[in-house]
Amino acid sequence: MAQILVVDDDHDICRVLSVLLQKRGHQTQGVCTGEAALTMASKWNPDLVLLDVQMPGIDGFEVLRRLLARRPGLSVVMMTGFGDVPSAVKAMKLGARDFVSKPFHNEALLDTVENLFHMGRHAAGNVKAIGESAVFRKAVDFALKFALPDINVLLLGETGTGKELFARMIHEASKRSKGPFVPIDCGTLPANLAESELFGHERGSFTGAFSSAIGRLEMAQGGTLFLDEIGNLSLPFQAKLLRVLQNRSIERVGGREPIQLDIRVLSATNVNLKEAVQAGTFRQDLYYRLNEITLNLPPLRERKEDIRGLAAYFTERYATAFKKPVSGLSPETLVMLEHCPWPGNIRELENAIKGAVVLADDMVTPDCFSEELRESVSASDTMKVAQGSDERLKMEIELDCQLDRQIDLKAFGLQAASQAERFLLETMVHRRRISSAQMAKLLGVDPKTLRSKLRRYGLESGR
Repeated sequence: MAQILVVDDDHDICRVLSVLLQKRGHQTQGVCTGEAALTMASKWNPDLVLLDVQMPGIDGFEVLRRLLARRPGLSVVMMTGFGDVPSAVKAMKLGARDFVSKPFHNEALLDTVENLFHMGRHAAGNVKAIGESAVFRKAVDFALKFALPDINVLLLGETGTGKELFARMIHEASKRSKGPFVPIDCGTLPANLAESELFGHERGSFTGAFSSAIGRLEMAQGGTLFLDEIGNLSLPFQAKLLRVLQNRSIERVGGREPIQLDIRVLSATNVNLKEAVQAGTFRQDLYYRLNEITLNLPPLRERKEDIRGLAAYFTERYATAFKKPVSGLSPETLVMLEHCPWPGNIRELENAIKGAVVLADDMVTPDCFSEELRESVSASDTMKVAQGSDERLKMEIELDCQLDRQIDLKAFGLQAASQAERFLLETMVHRRRISSAQMAKLLGVDPKTLRSKLRRYGLESGR
């Protein structure tokens, strides 16, 4: 049993909702203005507030702000006009837990209330193992904030950043968690079978259709449909998908009876859809329909502090899978992995660890990884060294200019170039375990030229 405050300027709605909730065993109070809601909330201390958006005087958004300023953990469900998604999204960003659209079905509203009392944020544990950095936790918190309401979420991120993992997390933290999660890779859908795959077909509707079959959209009834690589859909099929999302119904191929859908749609892409819309390869109306809220997933290079945890997680996972007595990763390996550029993000890291575990004996060492990966680390470090020398030169230039004396620009340029070159070569000689041939390749110079430069700076013995 909970204490629920109902706030709506329509007296009849207040009364009806109060009666419905009382029949479910809850205690209720109903008020018709924002001012009265704030007063009642301070006196009565409700567990949940059902709050209308449009009210005279203080509107629902302002009441929401003030309620959460007093009690940050208070559960608030906003009541919005039908199809008023922008208001719902605004309310969620302000801290509301969910929203319902008017006119609402009584049972649907009661289910929403019950969900809030029985659902926690347990789904966050599924991604805890793969990231603890601030930028990653921010993405997780944002995803969970919009998990409960039926808002279409567009997940953006490079290949391998974990878009499907986040989609599953949102599904598991939503009111549809008991329903199916149905993923579809739009990039691999054959053009001639896409409609049958998604909408299903009736027996005899085309050659080879020996029996009726339901499509992926029907499979997602009561649950979540995840459209991965949505940017790869053809324009004709985009139009059909838009019609489905607008009408919430489909017709199977060869069928005439509409089938009502009760699904939530999550979608993902590594394509810039705004640019695709401008280029005419993606429908603007479909983009806005899918993108009621956007979640950007950070690439691995922006969360390098997560690499050690991820590497340990994948090492343990594949050592168990392959029954290998691998005890862990050597310190040199961890340093190497942290300096990799990882253009393929988590997926690339996972595949690299998987192969390394196969080759490892008792510990994963740098030699267990491909030469290409080891060279990418060296190239990455070379760039960092060059950037570091650039900063050092900037400081010296600023110092020379402060001395208020004449400067020979040409001589200074030659001196600066020589200094930067020496600093770069010195760093590579003493920090990298690579051959002169590999160093020459990384620097883009002839091996003879490199040897000459090393002799000039007295670095040849350092090899």
